[in-house]
Amino acid sequence: MNTLFLLMAQYQKAAVSLNEISEEYLGMTPRRANELASANRLPLATFQLYSQKSPRMVHLSDLADWLDTQREAARKQWSKSQVS
Repeated sequence: MNTLFLLMAQYQKAAVSLNEISEEYLGMTPRRANELASANRLPLATFQLYSQKSPRMVHLSDLADWLDTQREAARKQWSKSQVS
């Protein structure tokens, strides 16, 4: 299945606030995620729509790409640990 389509079905929009995904996908509090985003230290791009006071957003295609990259890295690591 396509990760992007699954995320779009879940959220029903193209971009979500960083606060919405920080705990589930990044494993950190929204506050910590926003701190890292401010320093450009998150593993995915964030943006603000109207002003610096607007919530930080993540485009679902960026989230899907990052999830797929993480999955592939985990799959390779798992594959190396398997005994043939």
